[in-house]
Amino acid sequence: MKRIIIASQIVIITLFVVKFIFLTLDFEKSPVFSAISFSHPGQAIAQTSAQAPLRVKDTADDGLQGERDLMALLQKRQKDLDARESAIKAEEEKIHALKKEIMEKIDMLKALDTQISAKLDAEKTHDTKRLKELAKVYEATPPQKAAAMLEKLETKTAAGITINMKRERAGLIWGYLNPQKAVEITKEITKTIKSSSE
Repeated sequence: MKRIIIASQIVIITLFVVKFIFLTLDFEKSPVFSAISFSHPGQAIAQTSAQAPLRVKDTADDGLQGERDLMALLQKRQKDLDARESAIKAEEEKIHALKKEIMEKIDMLKALDTQISAKLDAEKTHDTKRLKELAKVYEATPPQKAAAMLEKLETKTAAGITINMKRERAGLIWGYLNPQKAVEITKEITKTIKSSSE
């Protein structure tokens, strides 16, 4: 154990001596001190006082400057990334708010669609009921008078009444209709039947 301690001390002293030698060599090679001759101490003092003040360069600074630059670059990059992340989060919040607003509007439109569909169905049921009642009135009317009244009605209404009449009664009225009006009513009946089957 003593040998290891003694060997360690020798290695440390050797390293210290080597470092001292390297520092001395750097000191002698320095452009400021190379002009100074150490043979005459008074002359060395005179030369150093005449020159500008010496800057002692910290060797530790040179080694760490790269790390400092890298650290500054990393900190700047981190700030940029943080700013980007904040911007992305803000955009995500906007998108989420817009999505929520759109979903609310879609729900509102669905509710309106349901209401409109219900109203249209009710109106269609009401129209069908009304046309059936009118068909009964036309069936009870003499065929010649019923044909004259159908000719004066709008084609769609006349077709709706005719569809809801009994076939025999509609056929009797059909014989008294103007041929042109009969064709128009027939076309409307065909259109109505197609749309209801789809």
